[in-house]
Amino acid sequence: MPEPVDLSGIHRELDTLKRAVCHCQLRGECLGCKGIEMVRQQLEAVVAAASQPVLLQVAQETAAKEMLTQFGQMQERLMDDPQMRQAADAVRERLMGDPDARRMIEELMQRLGGQDGGPEPDQQE
Repeated sequence: MPEPVDLSGIHRELDTLKRAVCHCQLRGECLGCKGIEMVRQQLEAVVAAASQPVLLQVAQETAAKEMLTQFGQMQERLMDDPQMRQAADAVRERLMGDPDARRMIEELMQRLGGQDGGPEPDQQE
């Protein structure tokens, strides 16, 4: 069984981003708060699924794909807001600058999309 994954660094960065994009004083009512919490849930679900035996991973793969679809829809709405786009770009640059965080994100993306799961995180628009 794999060792537990420490997500504290990513949660810390998500909290920082949430404070930067929130418009409701962190009550969880604005699109920024809801989007960050969706990302947090997706991250935890992916790590939990990837830590399970293969049979459980197969069962959870469908749920992960649905969550990715929802995440993509939320991302489109968030990126329509110029302030949200700037904040997301700043956090992405900060995360990608941390070698451990970058490795963890790349591993998660590979597990979700296979070896050819799309462009590298720093090449996405």
